[in-house]
Amino acid sequence: MIPNNNQAVLSMLAEKLRKKNRGRNMVLLCAVAVGIVTLTLIFGTSAGKIQAEYTKAVRRAGSTASAVLENATEDQYRQICSLSYIKNAGKRVRAGRAESGEKKLGEISLLDQSAWEKIIRPAYTDIQGHYPKEKQEIMVSVKMLEDLGITEPTAGMKIQLTVVVGWQEKKEEVFYLSGWYTSYTDSGSKAQQGYISEKKAAEWGIISEKNSEILICPSDRMSREEAEEQLYKDVKRTDTGQRITVTDPAFLTAVDQLTGSYEMAVLGVILILGGVWFLIHNILEISMIGDIRQFGLLYTIGTTKKQLRKICHRQMAGCMFVGSVLGTVLSVLLLSFGIPGLLGQEYLREYGGTKEFSIFRPEILIAAVGFTLLIIEAAIQKNMNRMIRLSCIESMHYTGKQNHSRKRRSTEKQNTEKQNARKRRKIPAELPLLAWRNVTRERAEFVLTVLSLFLGVETLLCTAVVTGGSDATNIYMQKPDFILAGDFCEEAKEGIISEPDEEALDPLVTDANTADLLWNNKTDDFAPISESVRKKILALKGVDQDRTECAEGAYMNAAISEKGWSPFSDEYFRVSAESSDEGETETDAERSDTEMERSGFPETVHILSEKEMDSLKEYAEEKNLSVDMASVEDGSGVLIYQEYGFTPEQKKMTEEVKGEPVSFCSSGSEYEKESAEIFTLNGYLDGRAKDFPELKLGWHGENMLFFLVSEKGFERLGIEKEIIYMEVNVKVGQEQKVKSAIRAILTEENQRRTDQGENGILLLCRSDLLKRMSDRIHGNQMILGSIGMMLLFAGLTNYFNVMIMGRYSRKQELAVMESIGMTKKQKRKMFFWEGNWYFLLMEVLVLTVGTGILWLVRLYMEKQAVYFRFQYPAGWLAGISLGMLGILAGSCCSFRRGEKVHCTQ
Repeated sequence: MIPNNNQAVLSMLAEKLRKKNRGRNMVLLCAVAVGIVTLTLIFGTSAGKIQAEYTKAVRRAGSTASAVLENATEDQYRQICSLSYIKNAGKRVRAGRAESGEKKLGEISLLDQSAWEKIIRPAYTDIQGHYPKEKQEIMVSVKMLEDLGITEPTAGMKIQLTVVVGWQEKKEEVFYLSGWYTSYTDSGSKAQQGYISEKKAAEWGIISEKNSEILICPSDRMSREEAEEQLYKDVKRTDTGQRITVTDPAFLTAVDQLTGSYEMAVLGVILILGGVWFLIHNILEISMIGDIRQFGLLYTIGTTKKQLRKICHRQMAGCMFVGSVLGTVLSVLLLSFGIPGLLGQEYLREYGGTKEFSIFRPEILIAAVGFTLLIIEAAIQKNMNRMIRLSCIESMHYTGKQNHSRKRRSTEKQNTEKQNARKRRKIPAELPLLAWRNVTRERAEFVLTVLSLFLGVETLLCTAVVTGGSDATNIYMQKPDFILAGDFCEEAKEGIISEPDEEALDPLVTDANTADLLWNNKTDDFAPISESVRKKILALKGVDQDRTECAEGAYMNAAISEKGWSPFSDEYFRVSAESSDEGETETDAERSDTEMERSGFPETVHILSEKEMDSLKEYAEEKNLSVDMASVEDGSGVLIYQEYGFTPEQKKMTEEVKGEPVSFCSSGSEYEKESAEIFTLNGYLDGRAKDFPELKLGWHGENMLFFLVSEKGFERLGIEKEIIYMEVNVKVGQEQKVKSAIRAILTEENQRRTDQGENGILLLCRSDLLKRMSDRIHGNQMILGSIGMMLLFAGLTNYFNVMIMGRYSRKQELAVMESIGMTKKQKRKMFFWEGNWYFLLMEVLVLTVGTGILWLVRLYMEKQAVYFRFQYPAGWLAGISLGMLGILAGSCCSFRRGEKVHCTQ
């Protein structure tokens, strides 16, 4: 066989086929554009939101680091930098505290180049100047300059500061401003920072292991628990008390907020790619049946496979090119101007503005175009290979149905005729059956089409469940209507986190200790929330008393044996309880393990409610903790709740202290061992652990301890209960009235306390929080809504393509049926039932298998995020169902009456 190499003929054939398949090519053009826009918008928007949340988290924290090694050596620094799962690491030396007169400005530190460039600098914006190099240069935040009264800083200007280094050693310094920046950190341990040069730090003599810490950025995919375990395993520490403090990486947290986890994100990527693959594949699979008949004849007369591929590419080149250009233009417009324009200047406004919020990713657009064209090429190759395997006769009569033996076809035909002869049906009843036989003619393709529709709809529903359940609104809706807690006095607020973190699930996390909370108060009879205030609030009309909770207990000094305190490497929490005479000291050799040591300042004795007791029992049983909940419940035992963050060696010690004696005394009195009530220490609880049950503690953090007792155990102390924390919920529609009434009550109470020199009561309202965060919530909902709408549009487009291309590929068959008497009305009904069979089977799968999948997603997400709220996506399902029915009705009504196709065509 001599191959035909006539290029002009190939071009002519391609042009003829292009005109003949104009309808198919237009549908393919739209599908290419939709596929590109779908991929670019979904992945671009998701990546943009994750990046925005990451940026916000980093700027709030003031650092990209999620782990810190305290009292670090140079050997440890080199060791950490060599670990494969560490992205970045840098060294920071704490120099001291900056003051101006009586005003505390912030901290002064020294950073090495890696710490500044890779870890600290990304958390700042509007950076001017350079990091200090000369001895008297300094770089500070704009907030610190404003505290100094400087609103228009210039490089090289003089700044006079008092720097407190070491043990209250004050140094009066005149610095020259080398640079400044905008910081977004909170108060407390994340106070405003100033940076000095290495020369100045050397002059002060502060560069030592005691002041040094290593800032560590583990892999974004490592959770807090994984990173902590691995670092403790791989880093050789100087002693068992050297701690590595680890939090969840900002990027991992951002991914979890959107999808629940990396695994769910990967699954989502696979489903979305699969949906776009089905979208384009279905068009070509259905529409190329006629092409196979034509190409089969051409292949028989000598056209080579290469030439056939050229003909196919040339006839589709136009729609592929125009579809790619259209998809690219729409993607650029939507992602560069559309969505950012709708969001305005609200998203990330408090963290650098929308200039940091970019959802257009050129690399994603290029990948989307490449993936779409790859699908088309794969479908062409598949059909070329299928055509080559067919004979000339088989090609001419190819309908997409695989060949079976003649005997089987004959038998099936005879059986069908006999069945029809035995039981004749009316024509209206035959049309649904005829439609069923049409759609199931090729069962493999039918099943694939139904699965593709199901996959598209289920992906949309799963996305709606995950994104809707993880929406920022749910974080705030988990909170009560009102939170009341004790406030810090002004003297204690310097240098601690004293304001609620309103964006956190738990807003009352602080780096303060209990002494800061009780500063200047008469701790023997002081209660953060008095009984009179509680009664007034409960008496308000509209307060839901069944959903209003109070945390009760007392502030007392705890006395524990030396062994009981042993998990703590330093004496931060304790002093000697039995050797209180001035000047009397003991050596470690003289001290006994059974000697009682009192806490250095009052700690909280928290009374466990029935709900809290039950949740702790369940948690202890599930985690197989060695704690005796029975003795706590009967009043003889006590648990210590801490967020200190023990090292592995200290965790082991917590297992060995069970059974040690614990007693309590009022903060203003001496400890008397003979008269004290003795409790049994039943172990330590780590409040940082994942899935730890919620306890109503009020303010809490790594520098606070809570002694958990039952109601019976507290009665043994013989003191009055105090209200430490209060959550108030109201009935529907009563929030504004109750808010005004509570504020009036607290205004009067706080004025009374101010006159007596006591701390006031802090009020946190959920409605105020939602109002302040409305811009961010609105932005999140628009971003997630755009993803859902794009998936909805892609699903409807897939169904539309199935309907249209199914009719387009059967012109000859329809002409034959019309020639033997089928009317236009009957053809419309047949098309309706063909589409209806796809629709009904898809709905059955969604309501059965799909519901099961959504339930599994719910179980998974509830374990990943405590604030996740499941809501069945009935609205999305109704929307796509109505859309499919609309397409079904429209495609049947649009059947052209003048359409004529000859039987011989």
